[in-house]
Amino acid sequence: MSSLIDARRLTKIYNVEGVATNALIEANFTIQPGEFVSIMGPSGSGKSTLLNLIGLLDRPTSGQYFFGGEDVADFSDQELTRLRNQKIGFIFQAFHLLPRATVMENVMLPLYYSSVSPREYHHRAQAVLEQIGMSHRLRHLPYQLSGGERQRVAIARALINEPSLVLADEPTGNLDSQNGKMVMDLIDELHEQGHTVIVITHETPTAEYAGRIIKLYDGRIVSDAPAEHTHQHYTK
Repeated sequence: MSSLIDARRLTKIYNVEGVATNALIEANFTIQPGEFVSIMGPSGSGKSTLLNLIGLLDRPTSGQYFFGGEDVADFSDQELTRLRNQKIGFIFQAFHLLPRATVMENVMLPLYYSSVSPREYHHRAQAVLEQIGMSHRLRHLPYQLSGGERQRVAIARALINEPSLVLADEPTGNLDSQNGKMVMDLIDELHEQGHTVIVITHETPTAEYAGRIIKLYDGRIVSDAPAEHTHQHYTK
């Protein structure tokens, strides 16, 4: 089976006012289709930098990054945008829902930039909202939802284009423990349905939902090992 993600000596250096900062240093790892992987580390460890590279939001300073067997180094910005829209579903800590748009409109948003026929928009959105248990909130605005419900809407939006990868950035960071467990149980269900999932987190209970944890420290991968799976006792 070919890897969905193959990172080879992936390095990112930021230059600010002539000062070079090594945000990520020669990261090597592969992720297979259907895996559930957590990337964990303290603030400043390089998690956000790695998220941006995995999600095709930024380009590495050096090294190679293969997504779906393709070396994306020579892709134009437009090609990266199209690949990101079609193949990656993003779930963010802050939800990033449009405040004046309904649940249905927020979930349909990625379809406007896809090749999906507009006739299918409502059908797809209704199906994915049904999947995550939010079909009764179609016409609600984000302010009318709880934090956990808003994150579920964000998960539905991430799934709307049937992506190869679900990439979650601190998905429980703005939630209490009860809603955090509910969201992670839902993400776990998505993995069991066959989705490839990567969760970026600094929280051990969240990380342990995965089958594998990659730990970062000072821009380097310091461990890559199976998780211990104690998430049935989820606390924050």
